[in-house]
Amino acid sequence: MQSDDATWPIPHGLSPLGVRAAEVIRSFLHDRGIQDHGGGGRFYTPEEWVDRGELYGRTSLLLVTHDGGNHAGAFNLDYEQYALHDELEKALEANGLWMELCTNWYTAVYPRP
Repeated sequence: MQSDDATWPIPHGLSPLGVRAAEVIRSFLHDRGIQDHGGGGRFYTPEEWVDRGELYGRTSLLLVTHDGGNHAGAFNLDYEQYALHDELEKALEANGLWMELCTNWYTAVYPRP
């Protein structure tokens, strides 16, 4: 792991922009007091994602799992936390990034075109 933050460790092997994406997300969640309680939230490198055999997000900078955790509303609009989701989108956009919900349990982060 690249970071010793126990809640959202940043994995080794990310590109510099992938590390930045993880830092933005981690800071965003931390600043709002959002921890992962029961949702298995963590960051993955694209290589880890391919090794898992996952189908979507394989060419992204970073993947984030959020199945049912209290951080899920920041990624998945089904939780109806629209303001939280919009704030995270804006934080990512300010750093040249955008996120795409791949399924209801994980999101991929890409560089803005």
